[in-house]
Parts: sequence; structure tokens; C-alpha cells
Amino acid sequence: MGNYNQIKRKLAAFIRKFYLNKLLKGIILFLSIGLLYFLAVLAIEHYLWLEPSARSFLFWIFVGVEVMLLGYFIIIPLAKLFKFSSGINDEEASKIIGAHFPEVNDKLLNILQLKKDSQQSELLLAGIEQKSVELNKVPFTRAVDYKENRKYLKYALFPLILILGLLVTGNIKLVAAPLDRLAKYNTEFEAPAPFRFIILNDSLKARENSEYKILVKTEGNITPEKPEISFNGQTYFLKQIAPGSFEYTFKRLQSNVNFRLSANDINSKEYTLETLKVPKLLDFKMKFDYPNYIGKLNDSLSGSGNVNVPEGTNITWNFNTRNTEILNFTTEDSLIKLSAENSGFQYSQAVYSHLDYRVSTSNNVIKNFEALDYSINIIKDEYPEMEIQQKLDSTDNTTQYFYGKLSDDYGLNRLNLVYYIENKEDSLKKEEILISKAAFDDFHYTFPGNLDLEPGETYNFYFQLWDNDAVNGSKNTKSSTFSFRKKTSEEIEEEKLRQQGESINNLNESLKDIKSSEEELNELNRLQKENENLDYNQRKKLQNFIQRQKQQSEMMRNYSEKLKNSFEENQQELNSDSSEKDELKKRLDRNEKRLQENEALLEELQEIADKINREELGEKLEELSKRNQSEERNLEQLLELTKRYYVEEKLQKLARDLDKLSERQNQLSENSDIESLEKQKKISDEFEEFQEEMDQLENDNNDLQKPTDLPRDEVDEESIDKELDNAKQNLEKGDKEKAKEKQKNAAQQMKEMSQKMQQRSMQQSGEELKANIETLRQILDNLVTFSFQQEELLEDFNKIDINNPGYAARLRRQNDLRENFRHIDDSLYSLALSNPMITENITKSLTDIEFDIDKSLERLAENQLPQGTASQQYVVTGANDLAYMLSEILSMMQQQANPQLGKGKGENSEFQLQDIIKKQQEINKEFKEQGEQQKGKQNEGKKPGEGMGEGEMEKLFEIYKDQQELRQRLQELNKKEGSQQGRQIEEQMKDAEKQLLDKGFDPENLQKLQQLEHELMEYEDARVQQGKNNKRESETNLQQFDNTAKYQSIKAKEYFNSIEILNRQSLPLREIYKQKVKTYFERTDN
Repeated sequence: MGNYNQIKRKLAAFIRKFYLNKLLKGIILFLSIGLLYFLAVLAIEHYLWLEPSARSFLFWIFVGVEVMLLGYFIIIPLAKLFKFSSGINDEEASKIIGAHFPEVNDKLLNILQLKKDSQQSELLLAGIEQKSVELNKVPFTRAVDYKENRKYLKYALFPLILILGLLVTGNIKLVAAPLDRLAKYNTEFEAPAPFRFIILNDSLKARENSEYKILVKTEGNITPEKPEISFNGQTYFLKQIAPGSFEYTFKRLQSNVNFRLSANDINSKEYTLETLKVPKLLDFKMKFDYPNYIGKLNDSLSGSGNVNVPEGTNITWNFNTRNTEILNFTTEDSLIKLSAENSGFQYSQAVYSHLDYRVSTSNNVIKNFEALDYSINIIKDEYPEMEIQQKLDSTDNTTQYFYGKLSDDYGLNRLNLVYYIENKEDSLKKEEILISKAAFDDFHYTFPGNLDLEPGETYNFYFQLWDNDAVNGSKNTKSSTFSFRKKTSEEIEEEKLRQQGESINNLNESLKDIKSSEEELNELNRLQKENENLDYNQRKKLQNFIQRQKQQSEMMRNYSEKLKNSFEENQQELNSDSSEKDELKKRLDRNEKRLQENEALLEELQEIADKINREELGEKLEELSKRNQSEERNLEQLLELTKRYYVEEKLQKLARDLDKLSERQNQLSENSDIESLEKQKKISDEFEEFQEEMDQLENDNNDLQKPTDLPRDEVDEESIDKELDNAKQNLEKGDKEKAKEKQKNAAQQMKEMSQKMQQRSMQQSGEELKANIETLRQILDNLVTFSFQQEELLEDFNKIDINNPGYAARLRRQNDLRENFRHIDDSLYSLALSNPMITENITKSLTDIEFDIDKSLERLAENQLPQGTASQQYVVTGANDLAYMLSEILSMMQQQANPQLGKGKGENSEFQLQDIIKKQQEINKEFKEQGEQQKGKQNEGKKPGEGMGEGEMEKLFEIYKDQQELRQRLQELNKKEGSQQGRQIEEQMKDAEKQLLDKGFDPENLQKLQQLEHELMEYEDARVQQGKNNKRESETNLQQFDNTAKYQSIKAKEYFNSIEILNRQSLPLREIYKQKVKTYFERTDN
């Protein structure tokens, strides 16, 4: 079977060579036909210059044909060669071989068929083997001849020779140009023309919404006259800018534009102007988150990136864009690329300093489009501002008043007063002054106010204002530095006495002016009485007098105010107070009030002097004269009392100074050092100053109308001088032991002299008080006698007429009573010069009584009986009122002399009230008995009190004094228990006392006294029912806390006479409006 297998292998080799021959043939034919078809297609494009659509069709037909040829001639043989597809089998191959080799004929086919027979025998196999041996000698592969393909090469040579010829001749472009156009089958190509359009623009790209100008020129044998451009179905002429050069401008491009150029029936290819989408910033909004402390509402701004904002503001930018992929936020030192979020961009930053920034947009085709520059100006939180005004108290020249206007751009925080001892920074202290947190405020402050300062030290102080800056921390502004010296008690007292001395001298001059003006007023009064009408000169004289009186009154008020301030100032530092000083201050207050009333009268008189008639003018002048007389007396008394007070204060000061000097001398004797001599000389000099001041004090005392007995011992002074001189001489000699002895002696003697001065002053005050009590008691007795005599004379005039023979005698009696009253007046006025309890009311009563006595004499002398008796009645009433007031003063003086006067025997309240009731019963019994005796002496038609002898008047006065003392006991009881019912009874007692002097032993007065007894008994029953037996209740301290800081502020505000500004809350305004508001408030304050 080996030969048969050899046959099979030879058949396979034949089949493989068969298909290789087919492949070679296909390649030759593919190249031949393909190249010819390729050249044919290029020829068609070359001559026809097809449109892109036709060229596309031709291109794809060419590709299809070439693919078919490739498949038929090359791919199919390859597939069969590599058995990817079925080809000829062994039997078909044997037929081809049998046809080529005659000797083979059908032998090879028969072998193959026999081999397929299923019933094979050995004979058959032997026959196959035999025939196989025969055929093995035949070369099957020679049946295929490669040379047969040469005949096809001529078809391939023609296109190759044609292409090679074009290449050699340089006309290869005849193939290359149509090949290029065919390859770019979608591109428009121009057919050769007599001219062609050339677009000069570098690129056909334009930005959206912009204008784009294309520049065109023509090249060729001719130049077209009116070239056109066509796009969007419209045709437009190009604008010629030079021969052969043209232009056209596209307006507001929105999308890509396809256009052609044409002229003389020649069209250019179609061009495309590409419209680029620009990254557009449509708008943006800035949101401002202001710092909380400025109190400004958050807001926003649109359409602008330039803004002024407070420092520390957090700004958020919201950008609205179109066709934007990236937004660049560029500052001086950074570039922030923002990515889009929902077609928008957002960026936040807190700004603390000036910021210049740029915003630009970008996308994939345009970068940094429309870069916009903006700037943010920072409104710095300014330092708070403070404007301080200072005024010095014109009365004490020490207290300083301050008014400050405070402002800040956003709000105030706190205000401190910082003070320290000069050159001692470690002593610095602070006190907060309450202010509002608004942007504007003001304050008033009085320095030193209630600050605890060390006497004898100089303090520097300033105001320190803090704002509410929460970004940089609270900033502060300091005012100018002021100074203040805290005077020692000695300096204060010295200053006070100096001011009092100046005020006394001024008041003394005013008193002289009053006396001189009194003469002028009397002259005016005389002229008014002598003339029916005042002429021009007289009225001018009256006006000038009134004007001088007003000026004089104003000066007196100023002097009085200064004197009063000298009593009040620094009283707390000196810890000094006295009833005498209080009384003087009250008197000065009342004096100022009277001066104001006088000024009002002068104003009225000045206004109506030319309008009223003679009688009214006379009344006004009389009233003015009476007031001037009263004022002259009051001022003279005030001046004398003030001088006395000044002498007493100066004496006490000198006694204290001497006591301190003795202590220093004693210390120097104990501690000797190298400076002992100098210190000893200084003590000697100060003692000499003490003696000089004592000399001056004696002069001041001698100026008094009733000089006091100064406790001065010149012998002791000479002894002290001698000891001081000896001590100084011994120190100069270096004999310290003897010097020490002399120093101790001098110190001891000065100590004793100081004590004597103080003791003598107190003893003299007591003796003077007792003398004044006795004098006042005598004056009061004389006044009561005068009152009854005047009342009796009044009744006599009521019973007669002017023709009565006794009229003249009674008139003489009235004149005698006037003289008697003048004695009372002089005595009381003399007492008033040394006793401040004799008040202006008493002086006024004296003036009124004297005026009414003179009026009664004048009218009675002119036979004006009704008017004269009316004046007498005024005298009686005035005398009774005066007696009542003097009795009150006498009681108070007696209480001063004996503090236990008026107190009950025991401490039990109930027992005291029972004593009062018992005493009232005794008074009522005495009054009733005296009334019955008086009633028996009365004649029908006479009033009570008429015909009373001097004994009866003394009895009545004794009853009056007992009743008055009883009221004082009740008054003390009421002070302890605070009973309203007790106070009502006290008032009833006062009324009863007055009626006693007015109506004497009248039955109506008896009823009043009995009613008092009944009221007292009811009061006792009420006290028992309320459970007040043997109990005392502690009094509740109702004194309210005195806010001294507030008082100081109020005092300073009054001194500046300013009105408190509005509560200026910080308004949510922009800075320009804040400045306008601030300017407005400053203008209104000014």
C-alpha cells in the first residue's frame, strides 16, 4: 500500500501548486484590471471636477469594485490554498492530471475509485498496488505550468508604464490631484477658473455675539467687478477696499455660517465660519456677612464688584455664567480656579485689608475671557473719639466738672476714669463711668466726687474710652491728662476762712451801698409826695435808681452765694458742722430768696413807673422803702453774725494749729538729728506766724459791734517765745540736752495755751447764751406790756372822735408807745447781732410794726381816725405775733442752756403723757380763775383784755409760758412715738398759745384749753388700747441710700447747663449716613 500512499501525497502537492498558480494569475489580473479602473476613475474626476456628492459616489463605486476584484482574484485562491474553503478533490485533480498526461488517462481515477470500494479483496488490492507503481513514475505537478501566466502581464504593464511615464515627465499631478480630491470626497474643490478667490484671514473662527470681517482677494487673468457672498439663503455684495481686494463683515454671530464666494458665474468652494461659544459672565451677586459686634444687618449687592465693607466682613460671591467651564478668581498672591456648580460658581472669603481681584471665565476654546478687575476697600474700625470740656467750680476753685461727648463708628464699650498720684504710677486706680453701648453718648463727671484720695497729694487723671471692636480687639482712646491736688484739712480750712473774709468785705461794701441808696429813695419819695406828676428828669432819676438797685441786688446775691458755698464746700472732708453754721446757711438761703423778691418788685416798678398814678407809685415806693429798711437790718445782722462766726472759726483753727505745733515740738525734742536746728527754726517761725494771725484776729474781733473776749494770754506767748529762742540757741551751741529741755517746756506751754483757748471759747459761749436768755426774757416782758398798752389805747380811740378834748392826749400816748417800741426794737436788734436765732421774720416784724406805728401817728395826726385805728390794730396783731415768735426762740435757747429741760421724771412714755394731762388741768384751772377775776372788772361793751393791769398781764404771760412748755413736752413725746394724733394736738396747742396773746382771758380761749384736755385724755385711751404701755419701738432708718456717683453726674450736668442727648442707638446705616448723623448730633449739641 506504500505506492498508493505515495500517489495520495503527489495528488496533494498537485492541488497546492494548482492553487498557487491560480493566486499568481489573480494577482496579475487584479493589478491589471484594478490599475486600469483606478486610472479610469481618476480620469473622470480630472476632467469632470465632480461635486462632493458625485465624487463620493464614484469613490465608493471604485472601492466596491476593487474589493470585488480583490476577493475574486486573491482572497478566494488563498482561502482554497489554505483550505479555508473547499477546493478540488483528489478525483477532480486526477481528471486534470489524466487530461494533461495521456499515458495516465483514467488510470489514476480508477485507482481512487477502486480504493473506495468497500469489498476489497487481495486481488483488488494487488491490482491497485500494481497500477500505483506504474503511476508513481508520472510527475503530477508538471500538469500545472506557471509560465502560462505570462500572457496576462501585458495587461498590467500598460497602466504601470502610463504612471511611470507621467512620473518621468513631471505630470504626475494629473494623477495626484484627482487622487487627492477623490480621497477627500467630502471636500469642496474649485474647478480651474480664469481667477480664484483667496481668503486672507488666518482662521475662520469668530466669537459668539461679535463681528467678524473676512478679507478676500482674487488671483487670475481677470478681476471680477462685483463679487458676492452667499449664506443662509441670502446673497450680499463684497465691499471693495482695493483693486482685487474685498471685505465683508458678519454681524452678531450666533452659530456657524456656511458661505460661498461667487463672481462671473464662478463659485468658490463652500467655506465655514466657525462661531466659538464664549464663556460669558452674565451677572454676579455679593452677599455680606458683617461682624456681629457692629450691629449691622447683613445685605447684598448686585451688578458691581467694587464695594466698601467693614473690616472682618465675610463676602460670598455668586457668579451666574454661560458656556463657562472654569472661573478664575485672581488676587495679588493667589489664583483660585472655581468649578461650576449647577451652572454657577460660588466663592467666599473674609476680608481684613484692601483687596484687588480679577474675575475671568474660560472654556475649552477660549481662555480668560473678559477679565474684569474690581477692588474692595476696607472700612477700618476707627478708634473711639472723645471730646472733653472742663470747667472749674467758680466758688471753691477746686472741684472740676467735665462734660464729654463720646462717639465710635460702631459702638462704645466702656469708659474709665484713671487716676494716680503724680510720679507714682504704681498707685494707679480706675473707676468705671456708666455709658451706653450705642455709637454716640455723652457723660458728666465731677472730680474728685466721692473718690477716696489722700490729702496733700497731687493726682493726675484722664478718661479712657474703649470701643467694641471684636475683630482687632477693643481699642481705647485717652483724653488729655488733668491734675488735681487733694488739699489737707488745714489747707481747706485756710481757704474757707479766706473766702469767708472776702465775702464779708463784699457784703460790708453792699451794706454801705444800701444805706446810701436809702437816702436816695427817701429823696424820691419826697419828690413824689410834693409833685402831682414827676417830670421827665425825675422819672429818669427814678429809672436810674431802680437800675442801680437791681445791679446792687444781683451783686449781693452773688456775694451771698459765695459765702454760702464757703460754708458748704469741703464740709465732708473737714467733718465739721454746727447749728450756728446751719443757721447761717439757712439765713443766706432766705436772704437770696428775699433779694429775688426785691428784684421782682424792681422789675415791676421799672415797667409801670410811667403808667401808674401818683398814689400807686407812692405805695410802691413805700413798699420798696420798707423792704430796703428790712433788708438793711437783715444784711447788717447777717454780716455781724458771719463776722462773729468767722472770728470763732479762726480762733478754733488757731487753737488746733497751736496744738499740732506743740506735738511737732515734742517729737523734735524726742528725736534729735542733724536737721534739728532747721526744724527748730521752722517751728519758731510758725509760732511767730501764729502770733501775727492772733493779732489779725484781734483786729477782726474789734470790728464787731459787740466784740467777744478773746482768750489770749500775751504773757504765755512771751514765755513760749523765750523757750523757743533758748532751744534754738542751745542747738546752735550743740548742747542738745539743754535744748531738749527747752523744747519740751515750749511744747508743754503751747499745749496748755491751746487747751485754754478751746476751754475759754466753750465757756464764753455758755455765758453768752445765758446772758442772751436773760436779755430776751426782759425784751419779751416789755413787748407783752407794749402789746396790752397798745390794745388799750386802740380801744380808747375807738370810743372817741376827733373833736374829743382827750384826742391830743391819746395822740401823745401813741407817740410815747412808739418811743417805747423803739427801745424794744433797739434791744432786740442788738441781741440779733450776736444771736442767729433772731431770724429775718423777727426783723421784718419789727420793721412792719414800726412802719404801722408811724402810719397810725401820721393818720391820727391828720384826723384820719378809721385809718389810724386800722394801723393800730396792725400794730397789736404784729406785736402779738412777734411775742409768740420770741417765746419760741426763748424756749429753744433755754433747751440749749439746759438739754434736760422739758423731759419727764421717768423714762416711761405713759407716765410722761399723764404728767402732760395733769399739767394741762392745772393750766386750765389757773386760766379759769384769772378769767373770772377779769370778767368782774369788765364793763359792758368792752372787749376781753381791756382794762387789764400790769399784774393781770404778767399772769397771762405766765400761763402762756406754761402752755408753751407743755407743748414742747408733747412734741418730744411725738418724736419718740411718731403718733399722728399727738401731732394734731400739738398743732392745736400752738393755735391756743397764739390766741392767748391775741384775746387774753377770753371765754373762747378757756373752751380751747378745755378741749385740749379732752383731746389729751382721748389720746391716752387710744395709746392704752393699742398696747403701747411700757414699750418703746425702735425707729426704722428711712434714710435712703444716696447714690453719690449719680449726684456727682447730676451736679456736673447742672453746672454745664446742658441737655442730655437722645438715646442714640446704633442705626443700621451705611458709613456715609453714619457720618451725617454724627455731624447732626454734634451740631445740635453745640
